[in-house]
Amino acid sequence: MTGGFGLIRWERGQGLVLPPRWARKAVEVRRMALAAVPIGILSGLGVSGLEWSCSTLLWGHIAHGALALQLTTPVLGLIFSGWVLKRLGVRSVGMLNEVVLHYHKPPEILHPDRDGLKIAACVATVGLGASAGLGGPSQWLGTTVGLYFRKAAGRVSHAVRRLRADHAILIGAAAGVSAYFRAPLAGTLLALETPFSKDLDGTALLPASLASLIAFWVHGRLIDSHPYLPFPGQASIDPQTIACAVLVGVVAGVLSRRFQRVLAWTRAVTEPMPWWGRGLSGGFVTIATGWLSWRFFGDTWSLQGGTPLAHAVFAAKFIGLAALALLALKLIAVWATFGTTGVAGLLVVTLCVGSVLGAAIHPLVPALTPATACALAVCAYLAANYNAPLTAIALSVEWGGPGLLALAWIAVLPAAWIGEGLANTPAKIGHRHPHRIEHH
Repeated sequence: MTGGFGLIRWERGQGLVLPPRWARKAVEVRRMALAAVPIGILSGLGVSGLEWSCSTLLWGHIAHGALALQLTTPVLGLIFSGWVLKRLGVRSVGMLNEVVLHYHKPPEILHPDRDGLKIAACVATVGLGASAGLGGPSQWLGTTVGLYFRKAAGRVSHAVRRLRADHAILIGAAAGVSAYFRAPLAGTLLALETPFSKDLDGTALLPASLASLIAFWVHGRLIDSHPYLPFPGQASIDPQTIACAVLVGVVAGVLSRRFQRVLAWTRAVTEPMPWWGRGLSGGFVTIATGWLSWRFFGDTWSLQGGTPLAHAVFAAKFIGLAALALLALKLIAVWATFGTTGVAGLLVVTLCVGSVLGAAIHPLVPALTPATACALAVCAYLAANYNAPLTAIALSVEWGGPGLLALAWIAVLPAAWIGEGLANTPAKIGHRHPHRIEHH
């Protein structure tokens, strides 16, 4: 006897029977969920170690040292990363870009020696103070953990051996970026949005969420679980604040397009240089911005990822022209780092640039508090820079609260529309959308 409703039915002796397609998907999701637990744990440990090495062991000591030391190490870091690029035989290493490439064409052979060199170059770039962050490297590290786990555990487990490589990549990416972001929902969505210019892979949502939560918990126990930036929990909604949110979104979208084009131009200009020449030039420009920010604003704000600068503008330490000057210095440092030999990620830089942008345009949006303007600019700039509007909206809730959601959504819409066609991952171009503007 059978009974049921629609495509799902109940058969005596067999229990609940799913249609073949649903049954296959259920088996696939269960297989991914089983792998998500160890991948989440390992990714959380790996990201915690990477962050500790760069932010505590290296830059944590350098930033509290003499000014001369702070203005020397970025050059050394970019020269070392340039040497690594020479060893690898590549012009640059786009760590988040590799996530996209590996998702659509998983590597058949893993290269621990090359991966180790990439990590070393990343630690040198970020840990020694060049203007870069660990967001992209954390996502890359998670995908690498997923691939190595699949290879190692697949030798003894039939279920893991049948796990698709692209799903292992998504699970690891979600775990890695969620741990560093300290935002499991936004990290999961970013990992699912990353491989495509539009759309996302919904099959991996449940296991990616599980891995994200586990990695977030591990990282929180070892490093920190507090929100990365101090988003306000509430924001008033009226015609004035809505108009201000739209303006923030428009400015963020325009800046995103300019940022990508200047970065591409910088790379083209430095292309003829030898690797050591690129490292030196990028390092000298970067430390010049650090000295200027120290000379006029009291600290080397433009160096490293920019988290202290972001916290400073959220606290309204720099508003208007002062924030605009710091924004210019930070952008120049980022272009110098990634246009030459920097090996790291732009995700944290995106958060910093968005924060300072909000402070810079705050005089134009007086209906918003400084912290609200910064938070909206972060969400809008992230949405434009990464083609990731869902991630940006989720971030407003995780770091702020439901009271910030409506204004963040309003700011994200024009930013995503203006920035449409751009992303910090060139490999994203053409996937599920044929018309793209290529850039770095």
